[in-house]
Amino acid sequence: MARQRRHNSQKPTKIYKDESGNRVVEVRDLSFLSDRSHRYNWLQRHFHHHRLRIKVKKANTIIAASDKVATDIHRFYFIPYDRISVKPLPQNQE
Repeated sequence: MARQRRHNSQKPTKIYKDESGNRVVEVRDLSFLSDRSHRYNWLQRHFHHHRLRIKVKKANTIIAASDKVATDIHRFYFIPYDRISVKPLPQNQE
């Protein structure tokens, strides 16, 4: 039986290095942490939470898609606001 693919329009994070070699993490969505009716089950939520925790701790710069996401990054991962910048990201960016 073939596995069905889930419709996943975007990943909640994107990691890359900028021109100077600094690690940058773009965080688009953290609703899986606060919304219990999210499509992730508890194991997926736990997995994504710990993966994101490692990513943001290693990053030099964190770009949040909104003020709410920036506040949630600070609230859930204890990252200082001086490492977080808010930049609205286009919805169709991969």
